[in-house]
Amino acid sequence: MNAIILAAGMGTRLRPFTEDRPKSLVEVGGESFFARQLRQLRAAGVDRITVVTGYKAEAFGPWRAEADLSFVHNEHYDDRNNLWSMYLVRDRLGGSLVLDGDVWLAEGVIPAEPPATSCWFVGLREDMHDEWVVRPDASGRVRRIDVASGRGWILSGLSYWTPQDGRILADMVALAAEAPGNEAIYWDEMPRRALELIEVRARPIGADDWTEIDTVADKDALEARLGKVAQRAAGKALDRPPGPLPPDTKASGPRDLQVRR
Repeated sequence: MNAIILAAGMGTRLRPFTEDRPKSLVEVGGESFFARQLRQLRAAGVDRITVVTGYKAEAFGPWRAEADLSFVHNEHYDDRNNLWSMYLVRDRLGGSLVLDGDVWLAEGVIPAEPPATSCWFVGLREDMHDEWVVRPDASGRVRRIDVASGRGWILSGLSYWTPQDGRILADMVALAAEAPGNEAIYWDEMPRRALELIEVRARPIGADDWTEIDTVADKDALEARLGKVAQRAAGKALDRPPGPLPPDTKASGPRDLQVRR
């Protein structure tokens, strides 16, 4: 299984954190989006990862020599939407996970095996505004996507595309990207238009399993939530009574105790 990380964005609403780095290299809880996604992809066994860079591309220098990574530069990061990023790597779309470079994912969300069909990983959101909401049928196949507000299951920034669907979408991406007047289109508009041609299913993930960071307030909220989770975990560890020693273990004093970190 391959992966494509769309990491060309400027992240203007995250300034000052993006003044010297692309949005995907902004840190949350001491780890950047990119470093976290890379670690999780590798843990899932993904060993061919394409990174589409743009704004402040030189900041990815420390990773350039890593064997499982390839970098493609999008010179139009500041005057076109991410359809152009996908256009540059459309030949790699089939059989690939696609990740927005600004999405934070919990551990275990990225699948270790390719899904049976193309899919959008979707999360339930309350009080949303103008989000892309999936409308699946009873079997889970997405029949349409609406831009809506209120409550609904929305795109999380993680998706998977089968080899067959990837070929169909690659052709559509090329036609749209090369046509005048499409500079503002998101790449997700292509599968949205192709739902009668390809089988795409909605794959739900938990409300706390993903967060897209657009603003400083989003970043602060996620770090606050992660801090509370860490505090609860630490409290549970302190409250847990010590378990019995294994039958063949003898405690001979404090020097025998080890703390896992």
